[in-house]
Amino acid sequence: MKRMMVNMIFCVAFSAGLAAQSLESVMTISGKSVCTISDMSTMIPAFIDAFPEDTGLAARLKQALSAYKPEKTLTKAWASFVAAKSFRIRSSFFFVLIPLERYAFRALVVDGIFSSSSSGGETMNGSDLMDFVSAVSQKYGSAP
Repeated sequence: MKRMMVNMIFCVAFSAGLAAQSLESVMTISGKSVCTISDMSTMIPAFIDAFPEDTGLAARLKQALSAYKPEKTLTKAWASFVAAKSFRIRSSFFFVLIPLERYAFRALVVDGIFSSSSSGGETMNGSDLMDFVSAVSQKYGSAP
């Protein structure tokens, strides 16, 4: 887990994303006991760096995040929904048919992003959010 965290911080610190992201903000998020939707939106540059060829990703991420109030507590299902909508994940027939948080979470469980013993209603802390960003970037991204 520490290796993932160091890789994520290194990737974010030296990124050339569309929006600037400071190392201090990433470190602040990584230490939080409960994250919010606003914290996930802070991680947008890290997602964009993993998908350099996708020019519309930033707009899709912002649109998906705008469906939630920034101060709302981030759950695994909401993070899954934002990722599934933004990255156009099609590994779940039910999510493609009925795009709900529940089916987005199940799609990411099948893809190995979340453990099958976890629940979509679980809140995410800073470490969980960093692991999520790293896992999504490695699974679906094309950055080296």
